[in-house]
Amino acid sequence: MAQDKARKSATRSPQRGPATEKSTAPAFLSGLVLGALLSYFIPMLFDSPLPDSQSTADSVDEVKSPSLTFTFHDILKTSEIVIAEEEQVEDSKAVQGEDYNYLLQVGSFKNKADAERLRVQLLLLNLTVSTETLGAEKGDVWHRVLVGPFANTSKMASARAKLAQNEIDTLLVKRKL
Repeated sequence: MAQDKARKSATRSPQRGPATEKSTAPAFLSGLVLGALLSYFIPMLFDSPLPDSQSTADSVDEVKSPSLTFTFHDILKTSEIVIAEEEQVEDSKAVQGEDYNYLLQVGSFKNKADAERLRVQLLLLNLTVSTETLGAEKGDVWHRVLVGPFANTSKMASARAKLAQNEIDTLLVKRKL
């Protein structure tokens, strides 16, 4: 069944002429004048009379502040702090004693090929990388991928930032030397 539909003409309907717009200039100018007048007269409504300068000077003279003297710096110069011998020994052990090595663990894999693939990827990022093989209790073998060791924390932080830029998660490993 064919349907007859009347086609709309391709010509446009006649348009009306431009409507006249009302100017907003009078409203703007009246608001500007009203705002200027209010900003001039409102502070006058809230002003309170200023106090006499003589009466304030008299009240300042009546309230005398006590003279303050601080002597703690003199006391610290002449005082002596005694530290127990046991505490000195413990502190010296902590300073001399145990040195630590800091590494970043990047991954741990059962498959050695996966660990080597990540190691090569990290070498391309110009990082010091090593792999470590560990045996688990059940006879499983794990291959860790480690970045480092680092001489100081700033170098470790820069390596961690470089790994984060490449969307690689890290785990800080602290080992005794």
